[in-house]
Amino acid sequence: MSSMKFAKQPAAVEVHFAQDGSVRPRRFTWEQHWLDVSDVGRQWEDETGRHVLVMVAGRRAFELLLRRDNLCWQIVRAPAGAFLA
Repeated sequence: MSSMKFAKQPAAVEVHFAQDGSVRPRRFTWEQHWLDVSDVGRQWEDETGRHVLVMVAGRRAFELLLRRDNLCWQIVRAPAGAFLA
């Protein structure tokens, strides 16, 4: 993963929920743009909710969180530095 920053921003996420309980985000909003997910990585749960690592174009990694308390998505970590969609 490249250099990451902590974001904690709300996000709209289009996602597929599989029968085995895993989630596969298809795209999400970041800085007022929709980004298509090219790959889904590790998933885990903790007291805050379900975390999902995703990759978008340019091999940029994001950590998404489906919060347990309100069932809303949040971007927890995002690539550091300038970002162009």
